[in-house]
Amino acid sequence: MITTKKGKNNRSNLTFNASVGGISRGLPEYETVSAQEYYPLMWEVYRNSLQYGSLKIPQDVASSIASGITTTYNGRNYTGITDQLKYNPFNVPDNQLVDVNGALNPAAQLRYPEDLSWVNAIQQGGKSRQNYSISYDGGTAKSDYFVSVGYTKEQGYLLKSDFERFTGRINVNTQATKWFKTGFNLTGTYSNANTDVASDGGTSFVNPFYISRFIAPIYPVHKHDPATGAYILDENGNQIYDMGDVRPYASGRHAIWENLLNNRKQVRGIISGRTYASVNLFPGFKATSNVGLDLQDTQFRTFENPIVGDGAPAGRAGNNFYRTTAITFNQLLEYDKSFGKHNLNLLAGHENYSYKYNSFTGSRSGVIVDGITELVNFASVLGVSSFEDNYTIESFFGRANYDFDKKYILSATIRRDGNSRFYKDVRWATFGSVGAAYNLEKEKFFQVPWIDLLKVRASYGIVGNENLGDVIGYYPYQSLYTLGRNNNAEPGFTQASLPNNALTWETGKNFDLGIDFSLFRSRVSGSVEYFNRVTDGLIFNVPLALSNGGTYSDGGFKIPSNIGNLYNRGLEIQLNGDVVRTPDFKYSVTLNWTTYKNQITKMPDNQQLIISGTKGYSVGRSIYDFYMREFYGVDAETGNSLYRTNILTANGKVIGADTVTTVLSEANLRYTGYSSIPKFFGSMNHNLSYKGLSLSVLLTYQVGGKVYDGAYASLMHGGTYGTAMHKDAFRRWQKQGDITDVPRLDNGNITNLTGQSTRYLTDASFLQINNITLSYAIPTLLLNKISAKSASVYVSGENLGLFSARVGMNVTGAFNGTVDNTYNFNRVISVGARLGF
Repeated sequence: MITTKKGKNNRSNLTFNASVGGISRGLPEYETVSAQEYYPLMWEVYRNSLQYGSLKIPQDVASSIASGITTTYNGRNYTGITDQLKYNPFNVPDNQLVDVNGALNPAAQLRYPEDLSWVNAIQQGGKSRQNYSISYDGGTAKSDYFVSVGYTKEQGYLLKSDFERFTGRINVNTQATKWFKTGFNLTGTYSNANTDVASDGGTSFVNPFYISRFIAPIYPVHKHDPATGAYILDENGNQIYDMGDVRPYASGRHAIWENLLNNRKQVRGIISGRTYASVNLFPGFKATSNVGLDLQDTQFRTFENPIVGDGAPAGRAGNNFYRTTAITFNQLLEYDKSFGKHNLNLLAGHENYSYKYNSFTGSRSGVIVDGITELVNFASVLGVSSFEDNYTIESFFGRANYDFDKKYILSATIRRDGNSRFYKDVRWATFGSVGAAYNLEKEKFFQVPWIDLLKVRASYGIVGNENLGDVIGYYPYQSLYTLGRNNNAEPGFTQASLPNNALTWETGKNFDLGIDFSLFRSRVSGSVEYFNRVTDGLIFNVPLALSNGGTYSDGGFKIPSNIGNLYNRGLEIQLNGDVVRTPDFKYSVTLNWTTYKNQITKMPDNQQLIISGTKGYSVGRSIYDFYMREFYGVDAETGNSLYRTNILTANGKVIGADTVTTVLSEANLRYTGYSSIPKFFGSMNHNLSYKGLSLSVLLTYQVGGKVYDGAYASLMHGGTYGTAMHKDAFRRWQKQGDITDVPRLDNGNITNLTGQSTRYLTDASFLQINNITLSYAIPTLLLNKISAKSASVYVSGENLGLFSARVGMNVTGAFNGTVDNTYNFNRVISVGARLGF
């Protein structure tokens, strides 16, 4: 049952809200080495690849070659490290930059230090947020209303990232007669945004977050005179972006310039309408009908410029239109009756939900006139496509609630659901629940003065889940085909998926046992709850063996299947306390603490292990258990990475009871003993007030668990020319006998030195300052002068700090224990005011 704001009888209110603020990056970037530190490290990379690679060049000669002093050895010509990196941003010649001991020339000075930070360069957004709203509500003895409008404008810190939204709501209810009530609720939203590529994550060369994170600190954003270091300007006096055609990393690409030239605009309109009619047939018996409509139109328009990047040299544009239409229609019969201390409520109903998704996309290339991104301004059609998806759910349900003197409480529900996603023979399923509660403090024999509430409650319910998005799609029981796979002039199609007529509801069996309490006249309150969620018929995409029709390019078809069972069980505790409660000063705190365990209890008979990314699914394990190669350490003699393996090969050896290898691919995948599930997690909310001044602080935390920091792993690459390095590279192995956890830097052995393994599993514990708000309520004496009912001013900070095991790691990004290169959250400092009449 969802309710929204509405007016109150015989009272009207007019409320204004306004806030403005500044936006900055909420999470700093990883700690990477500077240009002065980078060159000696990459010199060592090059030297080691000559010394330890197939050439086996003596160290002194390899050092001289890396410095650019020795150019010929054994009849072969060599170049120095600057030729590997292609750029020398310092004011000394290439062969004098790094000496044969790997030290940077003390006289070396950067010629354009202000132009080497791509992290700063991508932060060219407006960096501001504005929020305004006004609402008016009121009512009479028979009717009530609520009207509001709002406006939000946000300009993110990242270039080409901004958002503008208009909202409106109207809610009207009227008791037309004693037996008839009706009303409607209409909400509208219109938004317009420039969506940055970083929101998609990934490793695209146009993703400014990815490029700025991994590009080495020796490459300038703009072009410079090689002799003086001065900016090179175009005919209009503007600085020219450096395309880096000879860069070993992202050559010929420029994420900043490309994003400035490209466009990714999204316009979205949403209309949500609700109306109802309720008839009191006789005392205690009511019939209600509800109709809801949700309509969302989204237009996503892209333009890729013809100068640089994926759109070059012709330029191209795309126009994508998406519409979702959802209609909900239900009919309810409700009976409410009290007799003596007995209270009974019965509900029966029917509901139909229908969903439709329409998509129309088109793209063209070959821009004709600069500055116009409409498709008509492009010469060639790249593609036009459209499709429609539909699905429906039909439901019949009932509910019964009973209590005796608010002391003994019983409830039960039952529902029968049919879903068009599944085949007709397995489409329908029945679900239900039962619950009971006992208010112990209401018993005469349990009259404890300092106990205000002591409720014991328990419930058990079975619910169905089918809303798994792309995991099952809308027609998993049908064979689907991809049209438009034409062969010259002959029309054609290919098979896209295989059917599964047996796929049915994923069923959750939920048991809860809890205690709610309030003590010392509500000075202390809270709840303790044990939960056990058992999921049967777990739905996953199961790869089909190549022998059964799969292909090597896609790994075979993946068929959504009910593959197994699992459970989530744990304990949740919430405590609320008025620590100090005086007429002038108050301090209250709310603490939330949760711990739980996840385990798979059944897998398919023919597939006892399914590997998915960094996880492995099997009986007795969690879907959050890491399954990967295990990093053993660094060989103190050679500086090579060592990995645990089951088979001794020519590349391995035995250390104590462990068999290890230096070749990553020879190490076997295994359960690591680590999980992304924390030991416990929760939140803390502190509220203090003194007279008209109040302060609230919201913190969230997590203790334990692991996260696979793939971004950090990429920064610990061990020797990829042109790619930034984390400061932990300073701990690298350098000579025989070194004891460290960072292998030898070596361009010729990167995969074996830095491949995916437990080396990059990191403690996922964190503490985040989500919000701090300081507000002041204007005294009544001042309000009377403007006939205002209430007024306050406030200053607020969002995402003020994240403390974790590694600077730059967004450990809050995903519960499955992975990180990516998406837009990091904003830090917002804002001031605002509220005024009510």
